[in-house]
Amino acid sequence: MSAIKGISRRSVLKGASAAAAGLAMPMVWTGNRAFGAERITVSDVGGAVGDAIKQAFYLPFEQETGIQVVGVAHDPDPVTQFKLLVDAKSYIWDVAMVTQDHVVRLTTPDNYLEPLNVPAEEAADLLPGMLTDDWMGFSVFGIVMAYRTDTMSEHPPTGWRDYWDSAAFPGRRGLYKSPWGVLEMALIADGVSPKALYPLDVDRAFAKLDEIRPDVAVWWGSGAQNTQTLQNGEVDLSDTWTSRASTAIASGAPVKIVWDGLYSVDGWSIPAGTPRADLAREFVRFCMRPEQQAIYASLSKNGPSNTRAFEHISPEHAAVMPTAKENFQRLGELDSAWWGENYDAMAERFQEWLLLG
Repeated sequence: MSAIKGISRRSVLKGASAAAAGLAMPMVWTGNRAFGAERITVSDVGGAVGDAIKQAFYLPFEQETGIQVVGVAHDPDPVTQFKLLVDAKSYIWDVAMVTQDHVVRLTTPDNYLEPLNVPAEEAADLLPGMLTDDWMGFSVFGIVMAYRTDTMSEHPPTGWRDYWDSAAFPGRRGLYKSPWGVLEMALIADGVSPKALYPLDVDRAFAKLDEIRPDVAVWWGSGAQNTQTLQNGEVDLSDTWTSRASTAIASGAPVKIVWDGLYSVDGWSIPAGTPRADLAREFVRFCMRPEQQAIYASLSKNGPSNTRAFEHISPEHAAVMPTAKENFQRLGELDSAWWGENYDAMAERFQEWLLLG
C-alpha cells in the first residue's frame, strides 16, 4: 500500500527558494535507443497542461530513448477508468497522471499500482513526500479563484467571502462540478481557516453551497472548460486551477488570479500488470530530471518537485507559480488522505445535491 504523506509548506518553500550554485547536472541515464520499436501510452489531464507535458517530457523522452510516447487525456477523476483497465487487463494506459488522493483510492482496499522501483539516491533532490513506492509527484498546483478584470476591476474580489457575496460582487460565477476542493472553498468562505479545515464539516459546507447555488452560471467539468469560460467571458469569476487560469492569461484574456485556497500535487503512477512496466518506469525516472521539470513548470506555471529545477527557471516565471513564497503562504494543503477515504461518499452526495437541491 502506498505511503502517502503530506507535502509540507516548509518543504515546498525550501524548494522554491533553492539557490542556484551552478547548472544542474542531468540524471545519469543508463538506457539506450535499443527500445526504439517500443511504445507506451501515457494519460494526462489534457488541454494546455497536456501540451506542456508533451513538450517537457513526451517528446524529449522519445528523442533520447526511441520509445514512442502516445499521450491521451483522461477524465478529471481517472480512478474508475484506471481500475477498469487493470481489472480487464486492457492496458490502454501504461502511465497515468494522478493526485495523492487518487493514489489512496487506487491502493485501498485493493492495489492497482505497480511499484516504481526508483533508487533512493535518484530522489535526493525531490521535495519530501514527492516520491512513494508507487507515485512520483512533479506538479504543484493551486486550487484558487480567478476573475475578469474587464468586468470586476473597480471592485475586485480578494477572497472566497467575496465570491459568496453576490450582492457586493455581482457577476456570473463558475464553480467546479465536483466536491473536491469546492467543499473547502465553501468552508473558507464561511470563516474556517485553511489550516483548520480537516476533517471537513460536510454539513456546514453544503449549507454554505446552498447560499451560492442560485448565482452559479456555469458548473464546469474539466480544466479545459474552465479556461474557456474565463477566456470568452462566459463567467466573471470562478474557482480554478492555477495552470488553467494562467493559460487564459497567456492567451491575452483580462484575467487575474486571487491567491486564496489550497494546493495539491499531480504525479505519475503505473497501472499494475501493464506489460510495459519497465518502459513506464524509465519514463517516470526521466520526468524526475530538473531540466525537464523546469520546462514543464515554465510552460504550465505549476511548481516543480525537483528543487534543482529552479536553477533553470527565470525569476519572472517562478514568481507566478503556486510555489512562490508570496503566493504559497495563502494556500493551505488539500488533505489527500481525507479525500482518499471520503471521495466516493462526497461525490455521491454532491451529485444528489446538484440534481435534487
